[in-house]
Amino acid sequence: MMNFVGNYYNYFLTDILTISAATVGTILLVARIIDAIAVPVAGGIVEMAHQKWGKYSTWLWVAPPLTGIFIALMFTGPNFQPAVLSFFLGSMYVLAHLTINLAEASQYALIPVIAQTPADRILLSSRRAQAMSAGQLIFGLVAPSLIILLGGNNEGRGIFLTVLFFAILQMLGYWLVAKVAQPFDGAKTASSTSNISLKDMALQVVTNRPLFILIVAEILRWTANIVIGNFAVYYFKYVAQNQALIAVFFTCSSIATFLGSAVGQFVTQKLTKKQSWYIGMSINFLALIPARIFAHNTVLFITFAAVAAVGHAIVMNLSAAFFADVAEYTQHKTQKDAKGVIMSLNSLPIKISVALSGAIAGYSLALIGYDPSVAVTSRIIEGIISFSTLIPAFFAFISILAIKFYPLPDRIQDLSEA
Repeated sequence: MMNFVGNYYNYFLTDILTISAATVGTILLVARIIDAIAVPVAGGIVEMAHQKWGKYSTWLWVAPPLTGIFIALMFTGPNFQPAVLSFFLGSMYVLAHLTINLAEASQYALIPVIAQTPADRILLSSRRAQAMSAGQLIFGLVAPSLIILLGGNNEGRGIFLTVLFFAILQMLGYWLVAKVAQPFDGAKTASSTSNISLKDMALQVVTNRPLFILIVAEILRWTANIVIGNFAVYYFKYVAQNQALIAVFFTCSSIATFLGSAVGQFVTQKLTKKQSWYIGMSINFLALIPARIFAHNTVLFITFAAVAAVGHAIVMNLSAAFFADVAEYTQHKTQKDAKGVIMSLNSLPIKISVALSGAIAGYSLALIGYDPSVAVTSRIIEGIISFSTLIPAFFAFISILAIKFYPLPDRIQDLSEA
């Protein structure tokens, strides 16, 4: 579902609803900033509210149905005045993501509850990354075909029905997680009381140095990954001039991500988490340069984009384990349990990256004069090529520099030395 939102929402707004690229950039930037701010709030709600069905798993039952409704409404075009329509779409985006924040915060908070050792956390983090890449693979295989199948000659209807289908699946998926997590998140967890205050929760974001550095590095690497997907629809429509190939692109990227997550599990067993990050994001950066050079050759563009996805997937394996270490480090230093807040921040970099990527896509297209109602020029084509490769390459490189400052050791036993 979220792959669909990330890859198709810009396109839905600009080409289906014919909203100007600059307006789309503004709608998504404002909505996504609100969404990002709401992430630690969701973590605080999850941490402080204790339910008899489980401290964390309760939210996995309650929030996803609401998310499905709001996500579906995001892909509608009511006959409103332009300003009202923009407000409506932005509001649906915010409400959809507020509810999914509650589910994500709960899901992430369960990781240190279930996985008690460093090895278990790496394993669970790797399995999660592999499942995410499997979801991407399924998305790439079925999404373009579903749009055509369900929409017929009406692309907008096909997009709406496809995202509705994925929204129902995410609800069923979260309910499955809630069922599986119940033995770990039982009465003991539900009745536990966090002794961290709202002020402490807010301060974690800016005063916890390992957490701050990790969030910055994660924002940079996710932005490097998401920007490519945001421009993919435009690349295959205007550069490759074959929209059917986008299914090949998503499928190849998903297969590469799945392979990268498998390779990443092996790499993280042999190297430290920071060393694994250097290797993964270096592969990502180095693959995007020839992707720019050979972008007019669609086969080579898809190939190098897939190699970049392998590098990103290696690092994706580490995310949950990094945040679980920071959660334990914070509890060690402050003697306060903040798992719900800190683990919920695992999704904050993705939210911020989606906001940055959407704004980058909207404003970049506006900068080169993109208008879907006017024939494209060579300037627009070259702009799409450069934006879809050089921008993510820049963010990949900066992420390597950022993670160098991450101070925590790999072994939890050594946290007292950090």
